[in-house]
Amino acid sequence: MKTNHTLEPNSMMEVLMEAIKREQESYDYYYRAALQAAKPATRKMLLCLAEWEKGHIEELTNHVMELKAQKEIDRAITGGL
Repeated sequence: MKTNHTLEPNSMMEVLMEAIKREQESYDYYYRAALQAAKPATRKMLLCLAEWEKGHIEELTNHVMELKAQKEIDRAITGGL
């Protein structure tokens, strides 16, 4: 029997980093497709989708920065425990 073994993320940071990676892959996919599109309307739509993915990357990156800041605050409060 074949099992579908997937690693579960160990932390919120891992979830966010994986999400950023996937958004970047989606951005790259849409952008490359736009470069190959023959019709201007198709190219415009694909570039719009790529920009949405870029916005997702920025939003997720902000969450990573907030999480890092919160970890530093927590470390300062607990004395690094």
